[in-house]
Order: sequence, then C-alpha cells, then structure tokens
Amino acid sequence: MSNIRKLGILLMFVMTLSSCMSSSHTLKNNDTSARVGEKQQLTIKLVGRYSGDTLPQKIQRFADMHSNVEIKIEWVQSYNNPYSKSPVLFAPWTPIEVPSELYEDSNNVSDIVELVPYQMRELYRMEVIEPLNLNESDLDDYAIATNDGYVLGMKSKINPMILYYNKDIFSTLGIEVPSEKWDIDMLNDAIVKLKAAGETLYIPLSPFTLEWATGLYGGRVVGVDGRSFAGYIDSDNAIKAAKWIMTIGTKMEYASMSLTDLRPPMPYDLVDGKIALAIEYAYGFNISMKNSYEEIAQENNQIGVAALPVGTNGHNPALISGLSLTSKSEHKELAMQLIRYLSEDRDSLYTDIASHTLQTATRTLKEPVDAARKLIIIKAMKRSVPAILNTHEVAEIGFYDAIQLFLPKPLLAIRDGQSIRDMLKQYADQLDSDARDK
Repeated sequence: MSNIRKLGILLMFVMTLSSCMSSSHTLKNNDTSARVGEKQQLTIKLVGRYSGDTLPQKIQRFADMHSNVEIKIEWVQSYNNPYSKSPVLFAPWTPIEVPSELYEDSNNVSDIVELVPYQMRELYRMEVIEPLNLNESDLDDYAIATNDGYVLGMKSKINPMILYYNKDIFSTLGIEVPSEKWDIDMLNDAIVKLKAAGETLYIPLSPFTLEWATGLYGGRVVGVDGRSFAGYIDSDNAIKAAKWIMTIGTKMEYASMSLTDLRPPMPYDLVDGKIALAIEYAYGFNISMKNSYEEIAQENNQIGVAALPVGTNGHNPALISGLSLTSKSEHKELAMQLIRYLSEDRDSLYTDIASHTLQTATRTLKEPVDAARKLIIIKAMKRSVPAILNTHEVAEIGFYDAIQLFLPKPLLAIRDGQSIRDMLKQYADQLDSDARDK
C-alpha cells in the first residue's frame, strides 16, 4: 500500500478520533454550609485521551478543604488542534505554535496548565508562564526547572521508555531477563541470539530512540545549554547509534489498515507472539486502542516488561508533562497552594503519577493493575529524564503512526538508505536553525 493511501486512511481515522477534542467538569466544595467571603474559581487545563481519576480526586480533596473555592478542570487532547495546520504536527517532535489560549484573553486563561518541559522553557521566555515559588530540596525529583534553577512546573505525567520481551522465547533461548544495567554489548548479545533463532525485533528509528541509543554509546544529542545540536546529534556516537538501530531491521508495516481495525506491529504483533523484543514507551503508542504496557501484558501473559537498558552512561528519555502557573492567572496564590498540596505526600507522588499517566492513556482495563509491573514502571520513571526533542503532548496519534509517516526528513532519509552521517548533519543544522529562530 502506498504511503499516500496510508496517510489518507490515517488522517480520516484521526479526524474521527478528534471529533471530541475537549471536555470539562467543575469540582466544588462538597460542604453545603454557608460560605464566607468571595468565591474563587481556579481553572486547570490537563492533556489526556481519557480523564483520569487520581489527579482529579486529589484536586477535589483540596476543593473540599476550602469552602470558597471552585475548581474547573478542562481536558484537551492537544493545544491549538494542530490538525488544522498540518498532520505532520501531530508528531511529538515537531514544534507547534504557542497555545494562544494561554495568553490572548486573560478572562479565559487557565490558572494552571499541563505542559511538557520544552513548552515550559519557551513560554517562560515569552513570559506566558512564571516560575513556581518552590525551594524545597526534597521536591527536586518532581520539579521541572531551567538550567539556572527556576522551577517552571511540577511533574504530573511520566512516560518512560521500557523494554518488552516474550518470556517464552527468552526462556527457550536461555536469555536472561533484561535490566537497566545492560550496556550495548549485553543488549547486542541478546539480539544476536534472537536473530540467529529467526525472531523479530522492534526498535524503530525516531528522535527518542536515537537519543537513547546515543547515550548507550556514551554520547548525547544536545549540548549542556539544551539548544545546541551540531557536534552532538551528528557526532560519531550518534552515527554509531543510528547505524545500530538500522541493523535491527524493524519493519514499519501495518498488519491491517482497516479504519475499524488499524493494527500496527506495536503492539499487535507483540501481543500475537510475533515480536520477541521491543523498545517502546510504556503508554501512548496506539491511541484509542491497546495503548499501555498493562493492556499488552493483560492480553498476553507471556509478554514481560523490563527496565530500559542504559548501561553506565545512558539515560531513559521519557515523555514528561508538568503543571505550570500562567502569568495571567488572577488567583496565583491559590494556584500555588494547590500545587503545593498536590506535592505534599512525597511517599505517594510517583505512585500517583504512574496511576494518572496510565488512566489518561488507557480505557477501562480488564483486570486490576499488576503491582509488580507497576513497580517496574515506577522505577523507570524515577530514573528517567525529559526527552530532549519532545516538544508537545498530543493525545491524538500513536507513536507508530508518527514514526512511520511523520519522522523528520533526515531520519526518513536514513530509513530509506541514505548516508547516516550526511543526514544527521542535516538534522543538526535543521535543529540549530529552529533554535536560532526562537
């Protein structure tokens, strides 16, 4: 099937999925006694395919503690629906315009908004959001800060990259369960055994897998300033990483392109036992269908999840979102009280973040969440860092679709067989040019 036809089918499907872009509900104090003083209303904008329970329930408890507070939660699947501009903008590595609803009309601006770190840095530079008044050192793990220490947000969702594997195949071939401590050589040992046995692997080339694999080879894709890519994403280590990913031989084909049954290999071939090892995110790769590690594992109990191998030098480039305070908020003090309240219970923060991330990406599960698997994901969250090239959160398209159709042109060219060195140089120049234009 041609890419044009695939694109047409995909866009028709996305338009159907996007027919309901946002929803909202208001949380009021449940106490019906007389209220003293003027009522204050906080508006919070959250991004998610589905409205979760964990975070709204915590926000409700805060509202219940304040008799004159009413909190409105607005759920969106993206800011400034990028579909109206170009389908390519669905890809999480493609920058989109600054969300106009955050600055155009102060009467409609939300007090607290959910953003990714890239958006936070850009909106802080534009004075659309402002630093949070948080100095507690024990919140460092949960804070999203600038290089000079200004806290721009508190983490609300963390989507780490993980390793999926077929337990039966690994056991039959005598391959040990993967761990975070695996380096590139240990991972390659497993890959060689799997390939020798004729097994299929899934490690596609994307900005995120390139960042991860470059770390495995001891490199990085960006300078310490977070804006300089030349000499990093086109370095010898990055070239080695891209070459290694391409040797995996990941096939980017749909098992089915039916509008009622889009079946990308991840997760369906994995669930069907046709993939022995896959590197993918824990959530968000198959919007509106099987869309999380837990759904996969519940569908086939022979699918295991493990920590992403990073060795001693690498890292896990997670898709992270956080809550930020808008500069035009008229209730900043109250908004800060809420943010502090949400981060009070340090012992449960990662557990709550894991629950919220799963709930906003997943429809009703068949069974309760498995505690052992959830612990693996929480540990991966704790060890992760924000993915450098994650520019916005869009709960409208899966990673497989974005990787298959909407990769940056230099990476598409690599996938089509062009020079890795030349294309990564082109990619570095493109990214540096984008950074200079801001």
